[in-house]
Amino acid sequence: MGLPSDQPLNPSSGEPQRRSGRYRYHGGKPADPNEGVHPEMVDADASQQPSAGIPGSPDELIAMQARSERLEKPEQEPSAKVQEVLDLIEQLDTSASEDQQIALTLVRQLEGFHDEVVEEMKDDAQAKHTQIIAWAIDADRLMRSRILLESVDLE
Repeated sequence: MGLPSDQPLNPSSGEPQRRSGRYRYHGGKPADPNEGVHPEMVDADASQQPSAGIPGSPDELIAMQARSERLEKPEQEPSAKVQEVLDLIEQLDTSASEDQQIALTLVRQLEGFHDEVVEEMKDDAQAKHTQIIAWAIDADRLMRSRILLESVDLE
């Protein structure tokens, strides 16, 4: 017992249909997608290609991600003090547990510095709200990093 209409009830079944992103069906027949839509909201050209920044398929998304360059901070040349510490760390024969202790000490020191800056900025009437937020977010990231690092079981 089929319906007398020549269009299927399920728009995704059967013959491929032209899709504009918005479609409506009424009683199994296609309806005007712009019916009842304010004139300023009507699609000017439904056949227009989507923005080049929007992938049309998972494969296109993967290709976009593979070719996109991430905006990361450029690597800085280490200062003399930093290089000296890095050289000492390379020379030492430390265990994983000792490496974890060293990393935790550095993260705690950096976290404490960020916490102090946030406290100072909160009391400073001339500090910008956005700067306080940025420093607080970084302090929170460092805290979470410390917690994750502390949770690593090396035994």
